[in-house]
Amino acid sequence: MTRTNSIALIAPVHSYRASVYLTAAAKHGISIIFISDGFADVIPAINEGIRVEFTDLIEAKRIICESLVAYDVQAVLSPDEKFVELAAEVSAELKLPHNSVHSLRIVSNKYLSRRSLKDSGIDAVPDFELINLQERLDKQLTEIRYPCVAKPLNLSASRGVIRADDQGELIDVLERIKRILHTEFEHPNPLQAMVEEYVHGTEHALEGYLHEGDLEVICIFDKPDPLHGPYFEETYYTTPSRLPQSVQEQIRKSILKGCDAHGLSMGPIHAEVRVSDEKVWILEIAARSIGGDCGRIFELATQSSLEEFVICRAIGQTVDTLSLEQAAGVLMIPVTENGILRRVEGVTKAQSVDNVYEVRLDLREGEKLVRWPEGGKYPGFIYSIADSPERAEAALRESYAHLKFVCMPDLPVLVK
Repeated sequence: MTRTNSIALIAPVHSYRASVYLTAAAKHGISIIFISDGFADVIPAINEGIRVEFTDLIEAKRIICESLVAYDVQAVLSPDEKFVELAAEVSAELKLPHNSVHSLRIVSNKYLSRRSLKDSGIDAVPDFELINLQERLDKQLTEIRYPCVAKPLNLSASRGVIRADDQGELIDVLERIKRILHTEFEHPNPLQAMVEEYVHGTEHALEGYLHEGDLEVICIFDKPDPLHGPYFEETYYTTPSRLPQSVQEQIRKSILKGCDAHGLSMGPIHAEVRVSDEKVWILEIAARSIGGDCGRIFELATQSSLEEFVICRAIGQTVDTLSLEQAAGVLMIPVTENGILRRVEGVTKAQSVDNVYEVRLDLREGEKLVRWPEGGKYPGFIYSIADSPERAEAALRESYAHLKFVCMPDLPVLVK
């Protein structure tokens, strides 16, 4: 059975972003072949799908490629960072446009991406060292300058990213990262971390689309909260950016150079930078759109979603650049204490604040709250739409001030 304007979408069945892509595709008459490890609880409207087991990616690739022969697929995408590489491998097998697997492996590893930027001659790259967490630490830290930031190589959402101001702190931090990796993975491999020079300055995020050697900027977010550490949990995003246009263009050019250094050639780009001393320091370039539910801000402000933009561009369908005619902001509600959630107070007052569009809570009573750097799940989001980024930010802060998360201690269960 063939379909025109078809896209294969690879995602685990519980992916929170899969349904958004499916909705976006339906809006534009694009058929989705959903490739997952189950079908039951995504959305009832799915009637085209391929079931695979992601525990064996080589076998999954074989099944996907053989199954997609029955469809006229124009692109293979994944909204989940874990399967972007698999989507590229399938695209290569089917001779569809894709980023190279090599480039995706670089951007998914913090050390490899730093090495790539440095080797390409980009000067605004912090000094960095790869640390083996299985070996004696102090002997590996002789060249480190302080303050510095230690990071796991492949965790997202700033998990395990911690600042240290001297060698004693850094050794404690690296031991903590080691424990986080053992919690996240049964057998973490490699058991490594990267330590890099701390860069002072303001932090910003760029959302864009890479096509034919150019980077189209969808928007630049400011992060108005100072991110000095010791942990780097993200909170407020506002747009349009309050940076001068000349600096915004400098960000775009720097990210484009970084994409070229990594070998990325197409598709959505989410990048994090710091602006300091008239330099743009690249913190991260990811070959995907913004994570979490932050991207929903586009749908609220423009009536068109970021996912619509991505899938239309993927099949060469004409689509206008998302243009935020109003200012907008989103707060990733921070976790302030560990515990088991009992209730959230003040939601009605938080929702009633001027310029607040929505207060959305994603945790229910009885779920666990875990602070950063061990944590990685936000309890919810607050969205604002206003006539300036300053007012959008003020609305988020006023709204959040009304919320109170009431928790009980997460006590260990004693087994007799």
